[in-house]
Amino acid sequence: MHKPIVHVLVALALASTGCAHRLERGVLARHSGAEIDEARAFVDSMRLAQSLPGVGVTVVQAGRPVWSEGLGVADREHAVAATPATKFRVGSVSKLFTAAALMRLVDAGLLDLDTPIRKYLPRYPSTLPDVTLRQLAGHTSGIRHYRGVEFLSTAEYASLSDAIGIFIGDTLLFPPGSRYSYSSYGYNLIGAVIETVTGEPFPTMVDRLVFTPLGMLNTVPDSSGRIILGRAALYRVAADGNVTTAPSDNLSSRWPSGGYLSTTQDLAQFGVGVRRPGFLTAKSLSLMFAPQRLSTGSTTQVGIGWRIATDSAGRVYYHHGGSSNGGAAFLLVYPIQETVVAMGSNALGSWSAPEARRVAAFFLR
Repeated sequence: MHKPIVHVLVALALASTGCAHRLERGVLARHSGAEIDEARAFVDSMRLAQSLPGVGVTVVQAGRPVWSEGLGVADREHAVAATPATKFRVGSVSKLFTAAALMRLVDAGLLDLDTPIRKYLPRYPSTLPDVTLRQLAGHTSGIRHYRGVEFLSTAEYASLSDAIGIFIGDTLLFPPGSRYSYSSYGYNLIGAVIETVTGEPFPTMVDRLVFTPLGMLNTVPDSSGRIILGRAALYRVAADGNVTTAPSDNLSSRWPSGGYLSTTQDLAQFGVGVRRPGFLTAKSLSLMFAPQRLSTGSTTQVGIGWRIATDSAGRVYYHHGGSSNGGAAFLLVYPIQETVVAMGSNALGSWSAPEARRVAAFFLR
């Protein structure tokens, strides 16, 4: 890593001092046990209907947890109960961590959202049209998504610069900026840019830029070769509801887009902390939660990573879900109501905005 970059990263770490603020313990008195019972019954009925072995859920309001619980089991074979501290695979919720790291480096002046990435990543083919970090983060780049069995890749990659070889030579799906098309590989490119510019492995930088400042002590890249305390076993649910062990895979090629383990407590911590003053500048926060505009003039419902929507009551909320082999997660934030819902499971389940909004509704009465 170049010496000037070291100085910038140290300055970022110092500037983040005081940002880390663990969620206060305890339940807000204004919520009755009946409301929590209703929320629990809803989540558990959803778990049972989908034959999910275990789930975790954490709800936070005004920076304090109002409900945090695990239902079912984290590991069937060893009879380990699921808890809010169980580390689930969070799939594409990982993209939100990458987006946060990206915007911190933008704030530090090391990256620019609208500069062609070939400036930062010389390996980006000269034969392809220019693509920017803004387009990658908002899924308007034209970079493709997974194909065939790539979602279950078992290959081990030493770096993201190596992993982008899976797709980097492929033709773009459309001219950059002209359409929206969801792409996990676009986020792997962002990760490769972060590695190249900082000279550090992507997991090291996300930990330094995001997890440590926000006090996310239990969020780590998934690795089949490591012993990770509290990691849930991975399961697959067949169409008939039969539960088996999920097939083996390796997530080293997709840490920026879908390779992390986290707890619902940490996810809720992230949902609160990413918007706290001092973590990002006001300008970066505004960019992160503003829908991007296509070259046609129309807007998407995606900012920098986050999806932006409005519920039937006219309340704005931000959200992102994640699906993984052996896990799923969902994170929803009502910014005005200061309410965060984080959910996770150890099998691929149907966690989406309607379910998360339903959980939030029990606490927004």
